[in-house]
Amino acid sequence: MDCLLQIVFFKLIFFFVFVYSDNLFKKPLFNTKTPYFWVRNISDVIQENEFSTTILNGQNCQLEGLNILLRHGSRFPTLKWIKRITALHARLTANTAILSNYPFMNKWTNTFLESQEGLLSSLGVDEMKRLGKRYGTRFKVLLDGKLKQVKFATSYRDRTKSSFKYFYEGLNETSPSSGHTPEAKVDNTKTRFYERCSKYIKEVDDNDEILKEANSFEADSKISNIVQKIQTKLGTSNISIDFDDVFVIHQICAFELGLNGQSDWCQFFDIDDLRVISYWDDLEGKNIKDKGNYKQKKLSTKIDLQRSIKPKWNTIKQDMAIQSIGNRLALIRLIFLNDSKKLSRTLENQTGNIQPVDIFFGHQDTILPIFTAFGLFKDTEPFTAANYDANINRKFSTSEITPFSANVAFSLYKCGANGKHAFKIFVNEEPVNIPACGGMVCSYSDVKVYYKELAQCDFGKICDTSSAVRFRGYTILSIVLVLITVMI
Repeated sequence: MDCLLQIVFFKLIFFFVFVYSDNLFKKPLFNTKTPYFWVRNISDVIQENEFSTTILNGQNCQLEGLNILLRHGSRFPTLKWIKRITALHARLTANTAILSNYPFMNKWTNTFLESQEGLLSSLGVDEMKRLGKRYGTRFKVLLDGKLKQVKFATSYRDRTKSSFKYFYEGLNETSPSSGHTPEAKVDNTKTRFYERCSKYIKEVDDNDEILKEANSFEADSKISNIVQKIQTKLGTSNISIDFDDVFVIHQICAFELGLNGQSDWCQFFDIDDLRVISYWDDLEGKNIKDKGNYKQKKLSTKIDLQRSIKPKWNTIKQDMAIQSIGNRLALIRLIFLNDSKKLSRTLENQTGNIQPVDIFFGHQDTILPIFTAFGLFKDTEPFTAANYDANINRKFSTSEITPFSANVAFSLYKCGANGKHAFKIFVNEEPVNIPACGGMVCSYSDVKVYYKELAQCDFGKICDTSSAVRFRGYTILSIVLVLITVMI
């Protein structure tokens, strides 16, 4: 009897330890695989029309225009990760010592189906529905009964199309509109601009040099200690693991914990491990190729906000960030006009037929360049392999700024009768400081002056590596800070 009680006692201890660990990990720790409501409080009390007014220099300002860009909601792993998860599990379970130490592996199966690869998950559905409700409530004055006037756009990926569908469902609950659900235009030019820039692909995406800092950190003792710790935990020297294996375990933990609320694989880590891996992941900003030995095929596709790589790549990335606003994202009704006089007349005469709200559904690489171009989330300390301790609480943390369902909103307000306007930026539903004025509410005129260098850019010149590649050669006459005036 005593023996039985001891067994029950230890099983209970084992259960509570793992439940506690799983809950402890439900924080912004998994970079771009972080669920949205580990960043924002799902229980937030949302006030009706909370963001529909603001104050600038003592004047009350009323919302006139809104543009929202969202990353798709939480998704299933992509095919390359599903295959790596299956392969690692097969390797580990072929060892009897590992199975003896971790019997859960014998019962565990990879529930991520190849047929569902990259698709929106049930968690992503919930995120999008909730976000639709939250936005519909906070900006109700501009959305209630007016959803037919809203312009929606997605990328070609199913996860962005599904995100639109469920976001709209939530939006329609709080700001109902009669009639059928509107169509969302598939616009890869705006939502996946980074795939259309040959210079970026050649000089950034295909250049291993930009991984210098990530590779240096991967060789650091902070990473090697994690690898060695997990090797010891496995309890065998017959199988040798490296950091790539550790990161696969990390991804299983992230996806299962997000989707199921629990993962046995998370037991291999502690909080400090996750912070170290998160730092490496932010340094790398990687997109590992599917072909060949992926350990030698690491390529960067994310925007480095901290300028930790060579100036040449910084220039291209900054230009791409500008372009993503100017030529790609149509933030607050960007217009492609080659005739500056025609644009000026439109602004002066206010004759443009402008929709007050645009909502786009894209990807992490759609949102990050926007942060770059507007100078958001800059850290004072250099973002390098050698500077981990100084950057523990960095602003540039993809876990915080680009989780699943990340969103950025630009709002324009008319202040009083004098024609002045206020401008705000919201990131993940929170107003952020705008460098143009150093505050959360800027005069539109200050924003226009501060970002004047972003007003013109030529996508062909930025992205072209040969005369054979051109994307219609648009001259961008303005970004959001100029063309937002069309709405005035």
